Amino acid sequence: KKVLTARWIPGVRLDDASNSAGDIGKLCAVGLTTYLLMLLETGTLHCDPHPGNLLRTEDGRLCILDWGLVTTVEPELRISFLEHVAHLTSKEYDAIPGDLVRLGFVPQGKEGAIAREGVSEILAGVYADLGAGGGAAKIDINDVARRLTGLTQTYGNMFQIPPYFLYILRSFAVLEGIGLQVDPDYSIIDACLPYITQRLVSDPSPRSRAALR
Repeated sequence: KKVLTARWIPGVRLDDASNSAGDIGKLCAVGLTTYLLMLLETGTLHCDPHPGNLLRTEDGRLCILDWGLVTTVEPELRISFLEHVAHLTSKEYDAIPGDLVRLGFVPQGKEGAIAREGVSEILAGVYADLGAGGGAAKIDINDVARRLTGLTQTYGNMFQIPPYFLYILRSFAVLEGIGLQVDPDYSIIDACLPYITQRLVSDPSPRSRAALR
């Protein structure tokens, strides 16, 4: 038999700036790296990210609470996500429609429509804006929404957000929001870049190696 136990972790909520030691930005980066590690390495993803589940412990570490809801990310999906990041970084837009199919965003057979409508460039532009810092305020969300809505109207129900990616988006949004509280130019991409770079360079998969060339 297996017994699930719980223990009390002394600390304060990560978004409680009044009780922090000035290390909120650093711990947000730790949180982002942790979720990326879950997505790309362990394959076990925490699925309940919200400020109440992110704790700064008394000794200055980040504690993620409440693991009652998790999901599994299969190895094939992990390597496909790495390839997608590499293709976006190197501006290999021709490869991105295929990435979106393998990642579950786009149904099989819609790659041509994705390429024709310039969706790869839209995604790359959004990531570039995120990398500039300042969060969603620096992105023309209305323009992106109009173009994606136009795709849906023209080609039917082309886009879907896979559940695993929805959880990642939620966690990143929460952590970015906390980071922006203390730094209006907080950049989620800058916080993630060291881990992503290390992961791409060190991954032994031939597909990762090929994506980096």
